[in-house]
Amino acid sequence: MSRLLAATVLEARVELRYGIVPAAAALGVVWTLLLFAVPVGTAGIVAPYLLFLDTAAFGALFAAALLLFERTEGARDALNVTPLRYTEAISAKLTMLTALSLLIALPMTVVAARDRIGDLLQVLVPVMAGVALTSLLLLALCLITGARTRDLSGFLLVAPLGVGPLIIMPLVHISGLFEHPLLYLVPSTVGADLIRLGTAPASVEADPLVLGLGTIYALVWVVASVFVARRAFENGPVPVAPPRADSGSREASAVGPVTGRGNLPAVVRFARIDLFGAGRDPLLLLMLCAPVLLALVIRFFFPVATDFLRSSYGFDLEPHSPVILAALVLLHVPMMFGVVGGLRAVEDMDESVLLVLRVTPLSLPVYLAYRMAVIGVLTLLGLAIALPLSGLLVGGWSAGMAVAVLLAALQAPILLTGMTALASNKVEAMVVVKGIGALLVLSPVAAWLLPAPWNLLLLPLPPTWPVLALPGYTSGPLGVWVLLLGGFLMTAVVTAAFLRRTVDRLGDG
Repeated sequence: MSRLLAATVLEARVELRYGIVPAAAALGVVWTLLLFAVPVGTAGIVAPYLLFLDTAAFGALFAAALLLFERTEGARDALNVTPLRYTEAISAKLTMLTALSLLIALPMTVVAARDRIGDLLQVLVPVMAGVALTSLLLLALCLITGARTRDLSGFLLVAPLGVGPLIIMPLVHISGLFEHPLLYLVPSTVGADLIRLGTAPASVEADPLVLGLGTIYALVWVVASVFVARRAFENGPVPVAPPRADSGSREASAVGPVTGRGNLPAVVRFARIDLFGAGRDPLLLLMLCAPVLLALVIRFFFPVATDFLRSSYGFDLEPHSPVILAALVLLHVPMMFGVVGGLRAVEDMDESVLLVLRVTPLSLPVYLAYRMAVIGVLTLLGLAIALPLSGLLVGGWSAGMAVAVLLAALQAPILLTGMTALASNKVEAMVVVKGIGALLVLSPVAAWLLPAPWNLLLLPLPPTWPVLALPGYTSGPLGVWVLLLGGFLMTAVVTAAFLRRTVDRLGDG
């Protein structure tokens, strides 16, 4: 017990050092304010999905990022010469990250159920139990996957195969689109039901015996997952085939063409090698297809969700399609490409590629400009394909839509440079993604809920500019061309600040 306590205290210090604890606190404040801003009836409908999708899953990426970073730093090897064992290390991660999920969930639940303060205990107990169960399941699975993959890119490629069913099937269940006893075979379904039991008890029809047995079943899964995670820790990552002798390492690829002979500029030679390597990266190839997959999912499910909400809750989603388009496509596509580009840059930092660039003609500012340009162009193409394919672009293309797309594409380079400026490793990069990602999700919602001209108070946030240019939003006295100019200026200021910090921090002046 003392060893577990020591491991938990150490884990708490690590998570506090890398900003995970402040990120959890900030996210809890943001979601609580959002639920407070909407009517109490709407808050009761939205809260179960927020608590299950975002709050319970808060630590999933951080668990894998911490594990992979510790492996890189040699912390896993150091553990072998201490009294601590893998079981204590795993339990400490599960304890701390689940506690952070509960920290976020507590104020959210209180605000969502503010019309039932007298029954607050009956609300909190099932919600906290559901969040804890779901968090433990997702964390254990991510630890297993992270222990068997070699890097964060590999984890992001494999993890959705296991995490996806644990999230999608319970969402289908609690939404009412499809309910069947066999769905309880997915262990996270009971967690979603417990969350819904606390926030919207009238919508839960499951027998108490079913919920009790489902909870025991989920706990068995947690215990089994911890055992499997321990074995995965001990065995280490799955071996991969060594690189071909003629391919070389990424550092050699970056240095060889840049310093070798040839008349091409250094950045062109670097881009040729970098893009050739990207063609063999499954994660990057998946990201190229992601906008199409996202758009097709929205095109199919949005009409279904609209009909379901209208018939079940009397809520018409159709008039709110602009905010759905903004949050799920216009700003989500830049976030996807920005995260992948940022992780690629952070990996270059971890693997000392950027240090090697100091002795080549390719300077750090040129390297960053190249990364930004590639991500910006890919984002622009992704938006041009995904927006009409989603079925939400009802009015077709217009000047406002074109401005919205151009400004939205610039959000990906902001995310990329934000990760390089504020993160020294993959763990901190995930914290940055969580923070900026929250802005990309909340900006369109806040700009939609706030009436003009009060929504103009959000203009200091770069994502607000493309959102206000989107047809359906009210921008008050600001015209399309004012939004275009203002958005470019705001993007330039924020990006320049991030670039300056990145260059200063890496010592390339």
